[in-house]
Amino acid sequence: MKKNITGILIILLIVAAVFAVKKCSSSENISSDLLSFDLNVTEMVDFNKLTSQGLPVIVDYGADTCIPCVNMAPVLEKLNKEMAGRVYIKFADVWKYPDINKNIYAKVIPYQVFFDKNGKPYEPSQEVLSYVNFITKTDNEKHTFTMHIGELKENQMRLIINDMLK
Repeated sequence: MKKNITGILIILLIVAAVFAVKKCSSSENISSDLLSFDLNVTEMVDFNKLTSQGLPVIVDYGADTCIPCVNMAPVLEKLNKEMAGRVYIKFADVWKYPDINKNIYAKVIPYQVFFDKNGKPYEPSQEVLSYVNFITKTDNEKHTFTMHIGELKENQMRLIINDMLK
């Protein structure tokens, strides 16, 4: 009987150790996932960390069930694969992860936030402004981010990305 209890305890300790190792490694992956070129994020985006990498950043906030978001999904997937290593393109589902956009002030979806390769809020060229309307957010007279509200078509996204890469 004593051997059975010892055996069970050893098995429980092994299972607990395996679970602890997996838990630790998955929390490390969460913080490094932001810097991967995976499209989907499940935690609030750390813009300081992401913009410190010297690449333009586009984060689309939406939901997998909103019609304009569904229309944008294949465009985001295509451009994310095509631009991996050159541009961070992320998608954050605000309905699945309600706290994911606490650091952004928009309350409608979809909306996109843009930062240039220098980590500064994107300042669109006149050419881009003739095709896409942007909103800028300022805090204490400091430009904190540039965003677009609504669906963007592939040609608009390409125009923005090309402008950001200049």
